[in-house]
Amino acid sequence: MKLTNFSRIENAVDTKLMQNSHIIGIGAGGAYCLYDSIARSGIGSLTVFDFDNIEEVNIVRQGYETNQIGKSKIDALGEHLCKVNTGTKYKGITANILNMTEEELDSIFGKADLFLFLTDSFKAQSYGNLLALKYQKPSIWAGFYEKSQCAEIVFTIPGVTPACFRCAVSPRYKLQADSQDEIAVSSNCNTIFHSQLLDAYVGMIALAILHNNTSGYEYSNWFGNHWDRNLIQIKVHPTYGIENGSLFQRVFEPTNGRCPNFNAIWQKIEEERPPKYEYCPDCKGTGDLTMYNSLNP
Repeated sequence: MKLTNFSRIENAVDTKLMQNSHIIGIGAGGAYCLYDSIARSGIGSLTVFDFDNIEEVNIVRQGYETNQIGKSKIDALGEHLCKVNTGTKYKGITANILNMTEEELDSIFGKADLFLFLTDSFKAQSYGNLLALKYQKPSIWAGFYEKSQCAEIVFTIPGVTPACFRCAVSPRYKLQADSQDEIAVSSNCNTIFHSQLLDAYVGMIALAILHNNTSGYEYSNWFGNHWDRNLIQIKVHPTYGIENGSLFQRVFEPTNGRCPNFNAIWQKIEEERPPKYEYCPDCKGTGDLTMYNSLNP
């Protein structure tokens, strides 16, 4: 069996650290290219949850092939990854995390080093915050806004970032509470290029999180001991947010006929607690990923 040659990336990543790391991903659709790249970066263990089968409409934007239509996404993904890096231990799971027992969750999530929540389901994304709090693990949430004109990433690191996912996107929780239907971002207008763009950002953040306590590598110590700018927005469409007062308009004010685009804004996120906010129901306004031992805090 031929071993993967990591010589071209050895100054960027600690290959021993990567080979001893375990990442769990929720969602195997648009994140296909991300998992491919994570395997190419030397990850030792990768567990992916998804209960969908490959459909014809998935082919143009998710990396799967026409001869895989009808096959489960996690099985097709596994077949591909074993050809990319023979050293990656891959496990695909079709269970819905919302329906798993605490014992089942413990056996899987308790042993990982990083969680990736990459699904369109708001219920799964919000439940991911409870998992991050319970298991005290670094986590990343990512997705696109309507028509894929802008992307969003939220990440949390225990003891480093001050606010939890719910603190960062609390208006979305309020919107969901007022809606009879589950919030789900449509994949319309989302091409393979959109998926790959967001996958690359998430991959960079993932490697930086795994290397946060190392030294000597390009991904080392990006976030140090404190980092409060853990909500990222990425402008994809040139006209997104051009209206007066928008965040992108304020930060990247076009001058001399220029049109800034493909920009990323890293925003400061605060723990939600009085007097400025009501207490965050998930982290109780502490943003502390180390204080919970139950999925019902």
